[in-house]
Amino acid sequence: MSNGAGERQYDPAATLARSLVGFVVSAWIPLLVAWILLLLSPASPAQTYEQIRRAMLLGVGVATALTLICGIWLTRRSETDSAKLAQFIVRRFSSPRQALLAVLLLLESCVLSFLIFRDIAPSITVPFKFLLVCWTVVFAALMLTIHWRAARGAISRGRVPMALLGYTVVALLLLTVLTALSSRLLGSSGIYERLRGALDYRPLAFIDDGSAPSSREFWAEQSTVLVRWLPYSYWTVAPFEGAYINVDPSGRRHTPSYTEDSEAPNIYFFGGSTMWGLGARDAYAIPAQVGQLLAERDYPAQVHSYAQTGYVSWQDLLLFQAQLALDNAPKLAVFYQGFNDVYAAYLQGGAGLTLRENLRVNDVELGRLVRSGQPVLRPFDADISDYDWSLVTSGAAAPGAIAERWLANRRLIRAAAGEYGVRVLFVWQPALFAKAARTDVEQRILDDIERQQPGFVDLYRGVVSIAREELAGDSTADTVFLTDIFDDVSEGLFFDRVHITEIGNRMVAESLIDPILNALAAP
Repeated sequence: MSNGAGERQYDPAATLARSLVGFVVSAWIPLLVAWILLLLSPASPAQTYEQIRRAMLLGVGVATALTLICGIWLTRRSETDSAKLAQFIVRRFSSPRQALLAVLLLLESCVLSFLIFRDIAPSITVPFKFLLVCWTVVFAALMLTIHWRAARGAISRGRVPMALLGYTVVALLLLTVLTALSSRLLGSSGIYERLRGALDYRPLAFIDDGSAPSSREFWAEQSTVLVRWLPYSYWTVAPFEGAYINVDPSGRRHTPSYTEDSEAPNIYFFGGSTMWGLGARDAYAIPAQVGQLLAERDYPAQVHSYAQTGYVSWQDLLLFQAQLALDNAPKLAVFYQGFNDVYAAYLQGGAGLTLRENLRVNDVELGRLVRSGQPVLRPFDADISDYDWSLVTSGAAAPGAIAERWLANRRLIRAAAGEYGVRVLFVWQPALFAKAARTDVEQRILDDIERQQPGFVDLYRGVVSIAREELAGDSTADTVFLTDIFDDVSEGLFFDRVHITEIGNRMVAESLIDPILNALAAP
């Protein structure tokens, strides 16, 4: 009798009226924490992105103040006013199905937010995700208060160990299904890539040809460019057709031709994303601009780009050797390198390693688990600390080891090229660290690097110094250091630590013309 009397006496509106202040405080605390997180987040070097952060800081701050005012207002209202407000809320969610659907929709919003905003603008998205999860919990508690009579029986049964286990399994299964379906939906729609591009506010400057896009338009397209597997050198950019970026089925970026002479010499360019042309349209990547300048010098050439995003010099060597083995030898091969070799060694502690070796380890270990029939329900991250990679690396990230590895790869490229009668030109690329006349944006980028990755700038400068010293007495003159090319340029050219705009690409191309002509004319 007592249980039945208790159920009959339970009034959701009255209970909610007594709990309204508590719910408001529970909603206010996450707002305050999110506002503090936004306040403490570092300023972005991108002006537009920083404006968004400040707007969110203001918006969350206003919401925090209004919620606090609402809580104070509730404490000063009469019980009758609180009861009326509680009754209104109860009527709005009187249906258990409606309440359950609302909770599920909020839970799905949490899942989507974690999938969509993974690795995207953490200073903005982390406070947002935290706030969304906390509010979902508060809303679920609100619905439980309204429908306590219906939920009480299930909660009572849940005290039995087997029932509790069943509820837990159902909850985990529901979360897994929501995550799997959401991940499949996002993967097929390309929303993650498009959003990542839309939130990429790195400032770009395009050569004015009457059809230059905005930075946001370009990044929206760039973000949808993917990579695919390539034997030996790991990956190549996947085929792509866009307004600004085009990649052929073999993985080579489109390079406009400035000659119809089939007898014109072939020049192949190798390198990472800076040579590939990140931040530039097809016609304004370095290889394309070199082809245009050569034509203007009355020395037309068939220019082709074999550069791939993220490649280190070891991968350039492998891809170059593959072309030679396929009887695809150019007259001149240009290798534009330096930064990725240093960065990969800094991140992973071994000279000569490719970027993100942990991803390849993850793929192997994940494949082993899946083939053995084991389910994988979470992001896989293998521990690479116990791997012995001494067969391919010295295991050191010291300037001397990194420089020697690049010099060794250079010797191997020269040896293969000599066997096939190919002339070579090596170019050590410029980086932001060597630019003395930096803009405010470039200085903030550099400050962020030194704060987030201490020691990297000194490591990079040390590698350049050693490589230059080692090649000081080289009589072949097949290596060009462009590290100081932008030293006195006051114009903003870098939109991150190494990538440059189309205007910067033009300056690099102009600096390469004479060395390229000298290499082609050499006996």
